[in-house]
Amino acid sequence: MPRLVLIYPATGKVPGREFVRTWQQEPLAIGVLAALTPDEWEISFFDDRMERIDYDIDADLVGISIETYTARRGYQIAARFRDKGIPVVFGGCHATFMPDEALEHGDAVCVGEAEKVWESILDDTLAGRLEGRYKADSWTDFEDVAVDRGIFDGKRYLPLTLVETGRGCPNKCEFCSISAFFRSTYRGRAPESIVREIKEAGSKYIFFVDDNFTGDLKRARELCDAVKPLKVKWMTQASVSGLGDPDFTRLMAESGCMALLIGFESLDEKNLASMNKRFNRVEDYSKILANLRENRIFVYGTFVFGYPSDTRRSFEESVDFAVREKMFIAAFNHLVPFPGTPLYAELESGKRLKYDKWWLSSEFRFGQTPFEPEPFSSSELEGMCLESRRDFFSFGSILRRMTDFKCNCATPMSFFRYFGLNLLMRKEVSGKFGIPLGEIDGPEV
Repeated sequence: MPRLVLIYPATGKVPGREFVRTWQQEPLAIGVLAALTPDEWEISFFDDRMERIDYDIDADLVGISIETYTARRGYQIAARFRDKGIPVVFGGCHATFMPDEALEHGDAVCVGEAEKVWESILDDTLAGRLEGRYKADSWTDFEDVAVDRGIFDGKRYLPLTLVETGRGCPNKCEFCSISAFFRSTYRGRAPESIVREIKEAGSKYIFFVDDNFTGDLKRARELCDAVKPLKVKWMTQASVSGLGDPDFTRLMAESGCMALLIGFESLDEKNLASMNKRFNRVEDYSKILANLRENRIFVYGTFVFGYPSDTRRSFEESVDFAVREKMFIAAFNHLVPFPGTPLYAELESGKRLKYDKWWLSSEFRFGQTPFEPEPFSSSELEGMCLESRRDFFSFGSILRRMTDFKCNCATPMSFFRYFGLNLLMRKEVSGKFGIPLGEIDGPEV
């Protein structure tokens, strides 16, 4: 029986330092690959974020899913298997944008969605002819997504079942790798297919992993109607589209929506225009947040900095806004130029990147700014983002936002959820900062 080893790499490893375990969810793509694999294959899966990889395992093929932050670690893992003569195939967003780079470290690369090419990759492995790029000639019809969730058994993931209801995003934000990957397209599954998957999973807590749940508002409403009878609690990511509509937010709440991650990104209209996010209107933010509070939908708001219009006051105003609006949690991050995005191309052509490939640099650390911003220095931008996170998760801010008795702390359960998660996030503020990408010299942890 041929044996397949699937691996989800960590961002980095530091000898003697414990794993940073927050936000560890089931990697849905691994479950999909497992389901696509014929029964004749024996499958093993290692999540490098929480367990040691068995490099002595017998395998006919190793599949590694890489993102930009995990690419260096993924290449290091691949080298150890290839030294034993075991072929490696890379997939994931980063492999799609940097296939030539991935082929320098592996035997094959899956470019784009895997569903239409995975069988060919496995067949070519058994035939001894695995090589080069495997790319589908069209988008996948993923109406009925098969997921082998049994592959996650025994691993300590958050108690959330991940379900994909749509792929892509119709927007064209310049820093977004998802928009670049799917070329600003959006495809949604039929609600009845999603309902079947939720029923089969048997979980009461669902995370719709869509990058933009409101990418198609008509379908989003239909899905809410279909999910409502299931009595599940769900959360997702969404743009601001439609969230100012009280009827729509009420429908979301009635269907079980308990939390949304929303990219507000900036309180400066010039910055929003620069990032090609004009559909975000700052004057609508408070109305949107009021609608969500009224319906007890928690908000995880994100803000991004590093544009020419940013000043030190921009950071202060963003934190003040997030605290005043009593956001459940919030993130204050600097821009990151991911390969394949318009932002990366712009910074590269302007010679403002600090590294040839920051994700492969042994000097780069998580949380650092890999480009020269304006008008701050890169270290100033890093420092102000870190300071903003610390301010937002200060005890004073946590207590002030705790007085939102409509949403954050409307019930004893929501109070414990709010307080526990905010304390966890307070601890994590500095937890990942400074982690190297990949594994530095020393015994593996």
